[in-house]
Amino acid sequence: MSNITTTKPITIHPLSLESHDQPRVLCFGEALIHRINRPDTENKANTLDRPGGSAASVACGVTRLGTPASFLGRIGDDPLGRQLLELFERRQVSTPALQTDPKRPTRVARLQWKPGGELCLDDFLGDRGQGFADSAVVPATLAESVKPLLREARWLLISTNALVSGPSAMALDLLLKRATAQGLGIALDIDWCPGFWGLAPDAAPSAEVLRRFRPLGEKATLILASAGEAKAFFSSADPATIHGALAKRPAVLVTGCKGTVRWCLGGRQGTLSPAEEHVPSHPLGVRQAFTAALLDGLCRRPELLEAPAPGGAGVAGPGPIEDLLRFASACATLVGRTEGAIEPQPRREAVKAFLKA
Repeated sequence: MSNITTTKPITIHPLSLESHDQPRVLCFGEALIHRINRPDTENKANTLDRPGGSAASVACGVTRLGTPASFLGRIGDDPLGRQLLELFERRQVSTPALQTDPKRPTRVARLQWKPGGELCLDDFLGDRGQGFADSAVVPATLAESVKPLLREARWLLISTNALVSGPSAMALDLLLKRATAQGLGIALDIDWCPGFWGLAPDAAPSAEVLRRFRPLGEKATLILASAGEAKAFFSSADPATIHGALAKRPAVLVTGCKGTVRWCLGGRQGTLSPAEEHVPSHPLGVRQAFTAALLDGLCRRPELLEAPAPGGAGVAGPGPIEDLLRFASACATLVGRTEGAIEPQPRREAVKAFLKA
């Protein structure tokens, strides 16, 4: 793993916490700009820039639904980084543990529509030979600045992307130690992105990637994966099998084609398939919208993770869990109607109206 050092003091954004009755979701990872290449009717390429990134999208989606969230990570001290800062401010995402990098740029992910209708990562833009800001998180500074956030948080969201560079992996390790000591749930979104590792778009995780990943799977309270990711990282796409193979017995959700979700959660398991007309047409930000709604729901109803007590006490049946998953699927559907990632994330009232209709 590469070692990245900082020669200038980083900027730590001032503490911006308000008093909330609900617990907070912490999202560690990347914030970036999606640059979508779209051919027009004259076969001339035009581009559309949209803010995104796995952790940034989930943090914004959580606050959109009314639950406090904080973004933990690093962006460039550049116009794109300032654009992301303004977005966090509009969405009321707190940023006391956000670092800005005076040398490395904010990452730009160039996405390309393929002939079959698939949106794929083509390349990362802006690297000036020193890497991107999100891979240069300063571990000790992050560990210190996150202390006040941990006291009021319930969940820490992480993904495999943070394992790519040495500094980010070290920061993730420190975060996991502090979060588990504080009793936070660890939500692991696999979010396998070969491009972050310099691999081909369809590449499977290597033996080295799997080695680095193993401690994350062992610490997770909640795991989210596509069917392909589940097979690649756990050798099974069956949520119950993954649940039983890990010592912490995490909740597991595996998404399939057309928005189907197989789940093992709170001592129960099942499958949820949305109506055909609710399948998102644009993939950008759909997964993160689902994850944000799921974490929002588990902050509001943490008992959904609890297994039923002997004799049937506890949460009655899978109904409340399915209600939450339908709500999360509706969020994903609404985001997937446009090429937006973060911008089209719905408010709670809009999701309820959609489900009622």
